[in-house]
Amino acid sequence: MYKLERTLLERSLNTIWAFVICGVLLGGYSVQFLKHELPCPLCLLQRLSMIGVAMGPLLNLRFGIYPAHYAVSILSALFGGFVSLRQISLHICPGFSSFGEPVLGLELYTWALVVFACSVFVSAIMLFLHTTSPQHIQKTQMNTFENMGFWLVLFMTAANVITIFQECGLSACTG
Repeated sequence: MYKLERTLLERSLNTIWAFVICGVLLGGYSVQFLKHELPCPLCLLQRLSMIGVAMGPLLNLRFGIYPAHYAVSILSALFGGFVSLRQISLHICPGFSSFGEPVLGLELYTWALVVFACSVFVSAIMLFLHTTSPQHIQKTQMNTFENMGFWLVLFMTAANVITIFQECGLSACTG
């Protein structure tokens, strides 16, 4: 019974994690569409990294919980964190204007760094919670809550692809 409860906890936390990342992406889209501020290339890379972070929990929900799935999230968060640090370093110089309006006193690219750092932390906590060896993992059907998280991440990924093509055009892909 204990193992089943622990697995349900892990699955629920993975689903919540996917919802949180989608909430951050939706926040970026709300700034883009409500304030008519197009994302810069670094912002697009940060969005891509957040989708990569959300892929770890999705892989856990779909294929069972494996440490390698958390590695996907960690690597994506590290890449996104480096991109965020690059953007912060571009805007930290005196006399250089910031990009967009601050949210709760911080720029969006600074918030992205916070999200990526928290994602690495969450991955580490989830790895501590994970005690089942891969041989004993039983693949289970996703419940409604998990399915909602799965489809939301896929929707956000598709929305990201569409808005990038809308902003950059097809010529950006061909060089």
